[in-house]
Amino acid sequence: VTVACPHSCGDSFQRCQLEGHKVNDCPNRLFTCQYCAHKATYITVTCEHWPMCKQYPLECPNKCGEKAIERQHLPKHLEETCPLQVIKCEFSYAGCEVECQR
Repeated sequence: VTVACPHSCGDSFQRCQLEGHKVNDCPNRLFTCQYCAHKATYITVTCEHWPMCKQYPLECPNKCGEKAIERQHLPKHLEETCPLQVIKCEFSYAGCEVECQR
């Protein structure tokens, strides 16, 4: 006897397999973002929420070695602390056009 998933994912399982699917595999199961505690379905959190989650950890795009910068802190990292960020010369106000890493 097969039973339809109660999360309306469209799959059917034998009763002995249903619990594992509901808890671990169903794309429509309730899921909590481990970075900010936002709750939605697994598929919504992983496909729609994570690409914009402010607390999702990102690697520095300059490959400076920082591997877990919260998305909301990445601009500050690049503007103020990343040693590999290319910045203008401190004398750019006087016309110097040299750019180098911080």
